[in-house]
Amino acid sequence: MKTIYDSLRWHEIPVTAHAAAQHIPLKYGEAGTGGARATLIAGTHGDEGPWSALAIKMLCRHPADRLAGRLRVIFTANALAAEVERRNSWIDSPNSIDLDGVFPGNSAGSHTDRLAASIAPLIADSDVVIDLHGGGTWCINAFVKRFEGSEQLAADLGAPFITNAPNKRGGLTTYTRSLGIKVANVEVGGRCGREMYWTERNARGLERALVRLGVLAVDAPPSPPEKAIDVGATEAMRAQVGGIFVPTLREEAVGTIVPMETEMGKILDLHTLAELQVFTAPHEQTAMMLMRPQICTIEGSALVYVIAKPT
Repeated sequence: MKTIYDSLRWHEIPVTAHAAAQHIPLKYGEAGTGGARATLIAGTHGDEGPWSALAIKMLCRHPADRLAGRLRVIFTANALAAEVERRNSWIDSPNSIDLDGVFPGNSAGSHTDRLAASIAPLIADSDVVIDLHGGGTWCINAFVKRFEGSEQLAADLGAPFITNAPNKRGGLTTYTRSLGIKVANVEVGGRCGREMYWTERNARGLERALVRLGVLAVDAPPSPPEKAIDVGATEAMRAQVGGIFVPTLREEAVGTIVPMETEMGKILDLHTLAELQVFTAPHEQTAMMLMRPQICTIEGSALVYVIAKPT
């Protein structure tokens, strides 16, 4: 049985790179011949991509004849960042340019500018764009960002938490919205013992969204998502001092709500292991949107949690 993945037609856009490889390819696959087009993009940040890319490939296990519209997939948008598991491409160092901050790009600019300029036309001829991120190599996330006009799309993706997203200057989603195209930003999963649970959950969310959009046809309607908890403005919790971070709440806590004063984790002195800082839940109901799940060394000012109040 031929799957959607088997039917993908692969294309390459050469993007100028470095001395050893004068160009690297931006690769994308396309399937389907008519109807609404959905573009799914993973790996805009190089330390977040593999889990989202795997979720897209899981979606593509459906039989090819179930594709009622057109599908475009970019599994790795930022290859030079992905190969070193960094957020941004090393080739632009020391500037460390964020691909998700330079859209629609510049074909005569930095490598990252040129990469955005290569992706922008693929966004512009889409009916819907789903931008998949995640916690990445050092943290796990559990939320989706909702944009005006694309509320149902965000709900269908089935993240534990949902929040209204601000416009980010130069952001991929901001550029997409400026063209009047439906868009959602998924921030789910990351490196942890439950990484395949989150990957599979993302794949089910993508299926649900594409069925509603008329891009995918299935025999029975997908199961409805667990109702996402609406949260207000997000809050970052950072280290006051560097040291050894020891989580009290582990990976199973992301995507849940914990009561006020719940101990979340602590920082110990690197030399003496004396307790330097304790993180506790600050709200009567504290939504755990992002967290570090593993023991690690961190610098002062490092991001440790992102939390919010349910609304």
